[in-house]
Amino acid sequence: MKDFLIILLHELIIIPTSAICFFPMKNQLKHKLSKTILHILIFYITVIPAMTWITFRFSLKPITVLIPSLFLFFSCYHNSLVTSIDKSFAVFSYGSSITALICNFANAFDATRNPFSGEGIFSFEKSLFQLITGSIIAILLFYPFTRYGCILIDKLNLPRVFGTTILISAIFVSINMLIRPEHYETLYTNKVFRAFIGSLFMISATLLLLTIVFYFIVAGILRERDTLEKNRLLEMQQSQYIKQQKYMQATSAERHNFRQTIRTLQRLAEDENYDALKSYLKKFVKTIPKKDVIEFCNNHAINALLNYYADNAKAAHITLHWVINLPSYCLIDDVDLCNVLGNLLENAITAQSEVTEKDRFINLYTEAVDKNDNLYFAMSNSFNGKVRQADGKYLSTHHKGNGIGLSTICQIAKKNGGFANFYHKDTVFNSDIVMSLSGFVED
Repeated sequence: MKDFLIILLHELIIIPTSAICFFPMKNQLKHKLSKTILHILIFYITVIPAMTWITFRFSLKPITVLIPSLFLFFSCYHNSLVTSIDKSFAVFSYGSSITALICNFANAFDATRNPFSGEGIFSFEKSLFQLITGSIIAILLFYPFTRYGCILIDKLNLPRVFGTTILISAIFVSINMLIRPEHYETLYTNKVFRAFIGSLFMISATLLLLTIVFYFIVAGILRERDTLEKNRLLEMQQSQYIKQQKYMQATSAERHNFRQTIRTLQRLAEDENYDALKSYLKKFVKTIPKKDVIEFCNNHAINALLNYYADNAKAAHITLHWVINLPSYCLIDDVDLCNVLGNLLENAITAQSEVTEKDRFINLYTEAVDKNDNLYFAMSNSFNGKVRQADGKYLSTHHKGNGIGLSTICQIAKKNGGFANFYHKDTVFNSDIVMSLSGFVED
């Protein structure tokens, strides 16, 4: 019974490992936090004792059972998230590399307590040291992973980048498995023990350095992308401003002479010279310049963006039917609203390239039900009927991987307490987005 409990204690390292894996995924949970915790607890209660019994029954080495336990955890872990498998496996691999380091430090500690033992022999001291060290590291990583790690997971949508991190983590895990001591006696040969400890600290420092460098590189990429998005929005606003200036200049003379026009109309009406009155009005109407800036809503940023895409759609001969009812009490950030509408319309306009002109259309409807409710976006557009999907998600038809625009919309919707749903039927693509009118929702 004592040996069984020692093995059970050794298997509990999976708990801090799982915590480290979940920290960056706080915004990617498929269910509420309480329900996710319940699922993981069920996993702990069922899988850990089962793997412990298998180890005890067949006298297996610790590493023999720990690896399948971790992969069983990954299956449960990935199914509890809404993110792509490249992201979840990248974080899992990183957590596994940390666990591999902890296990080797535990071996080094055990070697000082039981010098004639070995890596394949369970001991209470090693198992306890492993669990305590893993828990301390998980606590230390809680803030940076939940504060900064989740930013990378939420905003970065480059599968190749996450694929690279998986490869690097696999290298770290492999190195730790290669240097683990089968028999502790070998550590006491010459300066092997000192070299072993030094190697572990060097591996730890290298992993930490690569993590920091990776964060700053990706953070720079994300900042540059945000800057480009803001610049694009500014260009749209500038375009609308130029149009408004042209309209004001074109109508300045008419406004200046409008008083005289009113007097002329008044005089013709008093003289009951209706034929001359009609003729004058007809000529006057023709002199009024046409206003090419459409007032979709009262939000200047959104109006600029909608005018920008309306012009693009008009140039592409796309039929538009847009109803934009954006309430003044909407607290959703303008940048979020512009990113949602911009990505929707850009995807929709791009999708028309392989559709015959007579069949091109974009229908967009935006409405708020009541002051304390949600803001709804419903859009349908024509496309060629060809899609790429994986795991229920739409993939880009222009490059490998997920559609970045749709992923961005999903993230913004979730950030603002809502959700996004995309589906297609024949040659019509539909987008439904819901966001809380109160804006950003803190987890």
